[in-house]
Amino acid sequence: MNRTARWLRNGLGLLLLLALAAGAAWLIVQSRPRPPQVAQTSPLPTPTVPPASPASPTALPPSPSPGPTPRPPGPPPLPTPAAGRVPLCIFPGVGPPERGGPGLDKYEFSEPRVILTSTVGIEIADWLPDNNRLLVTRIDPQTQQERIETLDTRTGELHLHAQRGSHYGKPVWLSAIQGVAYVDIPALNGKPRPLRPNAELRIGRTGAVNPEIIAITEDSDGVLEFSLAADPSGRHLWYLLSRTAGRLRDWDSIARMDQTTVFDVNSWQPRQPDSTQALWQYMVIPLWSPSNTRLAVFVGPGSLFLVEPGPNRVCEVNLGGRWPKAELTQWSPNAHYLAIIASTEEPDPLIRSTDLVVLDVLTGELRRLPLSTKRDLVTTIAWGANSQHLAVLAKTSSGTPYAKLFLVDVVTGDVRPMLSEYTFGSGASWGQQMAWARNGRTLALECPALRDAAGMIVQSGVCLVSTETRP
Repeated sequence: MNRTARWLRNGLGLLLLLALAAGAAWLIVQSRPRPPQVAQTSPLPTPTVPPASPASPTALPPSPSPGPTPRPPGPPPLPTPAAGRVPLCIFPGVGPPERGGPGLDKYEFSEPRVILTSTVGIEIADWLPDNNRLLVTRIDPQTQQERIETLDTRTGELHLHAQRGSHYGKPVWLSAIQGVAYVDIPALNGKPRPLRPNAELRIGRTGAVNPEIIAITEDSDGVLEFSLAADPSGRHLWYLLSRTAGRLRDWDSIARMDQTTVFDVNSWQPRQPDSTQALWQYMVIPLWSPSNTRLAVFVGPGSLFLVEPGPNRVCEVNLGGRWPKAELTQWSPNAHYLAIIASTEEPDPLIRSTDLVVLDVLTGELRRLPLSTKRDLVTTIAWGANSQHLAVLAKTSSGTPYAKLFLVDVVTGDVRPMLSEYTFGSGASWGQQMAWARNGRTLALECPALRDAAGMIVQSGVCLVSTETRP
């Protein structure tokens, strides 16, 4: 009996010691510092939306309200779309931006150096990411077809990627596959041309015998060729097949998949409607931001939308009905600004004028930047690498087919004429007369050679201008 009691006492003691050891270990673990928890939140917070009121035939969805905490600096969040009118964009409203580069007086532009000439028109579609090649288009004098080529600015070597019957919009470079997306209308082989022929979305590559056909639209209405937009990775191509097929489409050049997105531009009713024109009668010009998060889509009349494909959100920028149409839009390299060539009048080439307008997507400020005291006709813009300065080609004299070069500071509004003794441009396609290398060191311009004071062109060309800055 005594032996049994002794065993029991020893067992209870052992259990007590184990319990005390476990408690001490728990206290030691709890006293150690823990690593901070990383919040898995989006840099673009979704604004809270108040509860919806009961549906009625005429009621509009409630406008989204800002969240309870201040928004961090960055691009504005895009409200989630709801049935009815697209909501207006909500901008963070941060302070004025810091100056991103030197003053305009610090720039030194070299004399233009011609690297390519032709007896017919040459147009500059883009400067490729390697900072050495240009994507250009020119007419073949023998076949009268348009050649889409890359031009090596160091050697002058040309590589043909595609040929098409005529100029059907700006070709778009897809760096992920080293190819070019473009639109062409197939040959009719002697048959009479219909009023609205079919158009084909094609992909051309160096050395390829036949182009790859991605999509075909029946009854072409002039939208497909003006709606091509590649994302900054050069992998995804967004486009609008036709006015009746209002949903934007996304073609993945690596996965070789084509899918319809949720964005239906026909449902985006403008806040400044034009009673004489239907929404679908206006061009759609999408443009990816360098941050690869959103597109700017100008639908018209006078309606600019910001689209965020990731969370499938869209909002409208209120232009106040001041500009009925955008000829061209271009993001700054840091995606802080969106530069717009905006029409101020109906498209009459005799009296037409355009404004240079810049949208600050952090504050929502929309500024018109005049180049001169005369009527401006801005034709092409190109951002500098510092996202503060714009090179601008514009016609400030009535009736002239040629443009002058200006440098614009979008923060201060300062304007400086550059290389005033030269004329540039003359191409029929706006937005394809100039490009600035992404490293900010070289400007490529369309530089025609003139025969006499009458302004007759003897040849078209591409020239390079070195854009150095002094300390």
